[in-house]
Order: sequence, then C-alpha cells, then structure tokens
Amino acid sequence: MMSIIHQTIEFLAEGIPVPDPPAKELPGKLGERANDLIGYAKTGFMVVAMLGLLATASMAIVGIRGRSEIAKNALGHLPWAVLALVIGGGAAGLIEAFS
Repeated sequence: MMSIIHQTIEFLAEGIPVPDPPAKELPGKLGERANDLIGYAKTGFMVVAMLGLLATASMAIVGIRGRSEIAKNALGHLPWAVLALVIGGGAAGLIEAFS
C-alpha cells in the first residue's frame, strides 16, 4: 500500500520545478536601516548573553559559600544560557545553512 502512495507522489512531483529565488536587498535607505537594526540587535543580544552568563556564575559562587540550592539552580540555568548564546551568535550561519 505504501509503495503505491510513494509511486503516485513521485509521479505527480516529477518535472515540477520548485521556485527558490535568492534574497534581494531592500530598496534605498530601508536596506541600510534593516542592516543597522540587525546589527544593533546582535550587539544587544551579546550584551544580554554575557550578563546572563555572569549572573549564572555569580549564583554558582554564592552557592559555593553555603547555599547549595542556589548553586544547583545556577547549574540548571547554565545550559540554557549557553544554548541561547550559541543560537543567537550563530543565527546568520544557521539561516545560511538551512536556506
């Protein structure tokens, strides 16, 4: 049964081109402003990510000095902070890889 469905899909999709136009630059000053906005967002993200990692490290240091619950909480947040940093910092590369 599955092979009949698979063969039908292949038959219907044969020879149909899938459009994939390249990205275009926005016209005039709008393109420059969009690039500026993306640059500001990346800078802001990096500042916030650094503050997040410093806050996590601070929580771990406080937890070492007798408050183990805070240290456990900090270690629970660390993977999320690193993952956000990797995704935000590599967003352009990820988009290029999958487009």
